[in-house]
Order: sequence, then C-alpha cells, then structure tokens
Amino acid sequence: MWKVGYLLLFAVAVSTSAADGYRILFMGVLGTKSHTNFYMGIVKELADNGHHVTFVTAYSYKESRTSENIREVLVPGVPSFHENMNRFKMSTLSLIYKLRDFTPLCLRSLRHSEVQGLLEEKFDVILLSPFNDCFLSIVYRLQVPFIYAYPIGMTPYLAGIVGNPTFPSFAPVMSQHAYPLGFWQRAANIPLEFGAFFFLQHIFIQEMDQECHNSGLCPESMPPFSEIQKNVSLVYINSVRELETPARPYVPAVIHLGGIHCRPAEPLPKDLNEWAEGSGEDGFIFFSLGTAVKSADLPESHRQELIKTFGSLKQRVLWKWDDESMPGMPPNVRVEKWLPQQDILGHPKLRLFITHGGLLSTLESAYHRRPLLSIPIIADQENNAREVERQGWGKTLLWEDLAGGRLLEEILSVMNNKTMHEVVQRRSRLMKDQPRTPKALVLFWTEYVIRHKGAGHLRSPISRMPWYKLYNLDAWLMVLTLCALMTWFFCRIVLAVIRFLLGKVKAKQD
Repeated sequence: MWKVGYLLLFAVAVSTSAADGYRILFMGVLGTKSHTNFYMGIVKELADNGHHVTFVTAYSYKESRTSENIREVLVPGVPSFHENMNRFKMSTLSLIYKLRDFTPLCLRSLRHSEVQGLLEEKFDVILLSPFNDCFLSIVYRLQVPFIYAYPIGMTPYLAGIVGNPTFPSFAPVMSQHAYPLGFWQRAANIPLEFGAFFFLQHIFIQEMDQECHNSGLCPESMPPFSEIQKNVSLVYINSVRELETPARPYVPAVIHLGGIHCRPAEPLPKDLNEWAEGSGEDGFIFFSLGTAVKSADLPESHRQELIKTFGSLKQRVLWKWDDESMPGMPPNVRVEKWLPQQDILGHPKLRLFITHGGLLSTLESAYHRRPLLSIPIIADQENNAREVERQGWGKTLLWEDLAGGRLLEEILSVMNNKTMHEVVQRRSRLMKDQPRTPKALVLFWTEYVIRHKGAGHLRSPISRMPWYKLYNLDAWLMVLTLCALMTWFFCRIVLAVIRFLLGKVKAKQD
C-alpha cells in the first residue's frame, strides 16, 4: 500500500508543479538581434502556456514587457559589439575567427550581478544558445537539465555534441555544393567540416573554458565544457525537417523548430498600408538586409546601383534603412528604420522580397509563399541563398555582379516567374503540414525533459565514443589482420605443396 501512496503523492506533486508552471531559464546573450526572434518564439510559447521564463538577453523585446510570465534580465554592452562589425569589410573566415572575441564578452556577461544572482534561484530546466558556453558554469552549479537552442540548422560541431551522425558525402553543411556531390566535392567537404569542428571545439571552447576557470567564474571542481556539453538533453534547431534537401538522419534528441517565429500576417499600420495599397496593380517590392547590417556599412557604389535600379521600376520599393531619409532617393522608394517584416511578406500587393539571405528571413519567405532574390553578404547567407536557388523558388545575385543591369534583370526574372511562385507555394504547404507545429513541439519536449529529469535515455552514445570505436576501426583492423594472417598461411601452405610436388617430379626424372 505504501508504494501506491508514494506513487499517488508523486503524481500529485508532478501535476501540481506543471499546473503552477515550471521555472525555465533561457540564456541567449551572445548573437545577433535576428537570432532573438527565434529565441522569443520559444520563450513566448512556454510563457503563454503558464511557465515562468527568465530570459537573459542583450536585447529588450516587447513580449517581455507584456507577459507576466516572462522576466527579462538585460545584459548591457553586447549590441554595441555586434554593431561595430562591418559585414561588407569582413570575410567569412575573419568572422569565424572573430568568435574568439566572444570569450571576454561572455565572461563579462556571466559576471553581471543579475546573472550571478540567478545562482540563488531554483529552475527546472535551462536553455542555452550557441557561443554562450561560459554559462555552462551556471548549468553545472544549479545541477539541472539543459537544452541547446540553435538559431541555425545542424552543424558538424553541434552534431558532435549531441552525437548525431554527419555525412559530408551527401549533406554538406559548410559549402554551396549541390546534391548529389561529385568526388572532388565530397573530398573537399571533409576538411571543411573537420576544420569547423576543430576550431570551435578545440580552440574556441577550450579558450573560453580556460579563461572561465582562470577568472574564478567556473569552480575548480567543474569539469571541462566539452564534458558538460555531452550531458545536453536536447538540441532545438531552426530547420524544417520536411524541407531539408536531401533528407538526413537524426537522433531522437534533435528537435526541429524551424519557423517557430513565423505567424500569419497582420494588417499593416494605416500609413504604410495606404502606401502599399496605392501601388496599384504593379504592387511593391520589399528590400531588407536584416538587423546584422547597418545602412552606413553599405558601400556607396552599391547604394547608387540600388537607387538607379529601383528608380527605373514600375513597382514601388519599400527599403529598410537606418536613417529617416536617403540622399538621391527616387519618388517610388520609401525608407523606414523599422518594418513589420512578416506583415509585409503577407501583404497581397507584395511582388518580391529582396533579402540578404538570412535563415530567419528565408523561413519567413517560405511560410508566406514569397519567391526570393538573395544578395548574400557573409557567413551562412550564401549557403541559404544557393539552397533556395537549387530548390527553384529564388535566385542569388552577388554584390560584385550588381552593376551592368544584372540587378534589374534578376528582379524581373524572379518577379515574373510563375514556376517559382508555384514551387514556393508547395514548400509553404509542406512547411505547415506537420503532425505537430514547432510551438507544440517546444512545449512538449521542454516539459518532457523536466518530467524525466533530463531524459538521458534519449542521448546518443556517439558523443562519448572515440572515433575509432564509432567506425569500428579497431574491429576492422583485427579482421583485416586475421585475413592477412590467414592469407599468409594459405600462401605458405600452397607454396609448400608446390615445392613438395615439384620435388617429387624432379626425383622421378632423376
């Protein structure tokens, strides 16, 4: 009877905890402002379902101020770091190397008084965004399950943490190669993926780990970050599994939340809506370089080419620009410092979206059925743009090819291409036709990890296996050695028999 009573008591305790709402800590300080759109999709869904979310961030969001279940811990000084980086003057390699600057920034954020104060509180689970690994100190000290929330898709580095198999032979992550891959493309993918993994795991993470211990922010007894990472319960990635080309294998601990921030379009503000409706049958074009690029970074030659091309169009052009006005602006162009992107993408008068190729914008375009003309700048943007082009619902134009009428040519070719419109409509249907929405998934799996104390049974053993054991190299070496020995003995026996027979023949001849 006591067992039954204990079980009933446990069930009541669990149901009471769930009814009152779990306490969730989300640490997403480092990263661009656009990444926070993905994080807020998670935070808002958890808060809307009664859970109490403490969101440690560098950017303040209105959702944090309007929901009583969201507490915002604002860490100062991070946005200025991102704003000082001119993407037009950086290579992807230099941007990756710049990640090393995240170490002092992360430690400064970890040292913040409000962040340290979280150690005095109790939480049921912790969510952690990428490059914020110094906060593993809080995970370790609070001894609660944790989940990685990545605003990008699966990467070799993330796959290594969660124990997910990767196949550079058919699913490249770090290059623009198209499936199916040729021999040299497959060969090139190996050092690309290994190099990215080695830098992040053996340079970036180790440096942050060492500095955290040296500063005293990580206890001496705390194991290396690389070991704590292997205890991760789940990883949330910003990808739609049904839209991945080609289809890829995933372990149970990988949860796809691509498009969790997407929503149906709402009416535009009155003034902007009147401007959009006034575009008539020709409609309007929306041009945005996202939040990671400032208008002041745009080279003047590029700006002049954009102005000239936009001014020659019949369509109106809505341009996200960081200033109230722009010198030499054509009469059909309107600039705004902030724009409700999803509401614009859902407006019936929109004819084309010209973007930098960010993943969040790409997913929003698919959701709202809008073909893309991508002009990528840096990082994963060209990968995203090339993938859209391969899938048939957009085109890619490099900045160095902007002049000579190419921009106008590509705008018209995408805007008037019926096939592209059909392809993106089909992809939008696929994106929305899922057994569970991303919002339902994040709610279920976050609660699941809490209910099952970290859900360790979902962890893949791959992350803890040496590479030679994973690929059975030691076993294959033994098999090959045995085969070689057996072949050697067989050859020795055959040679002995041949010599014996030849000896007999010779003896008869003598």
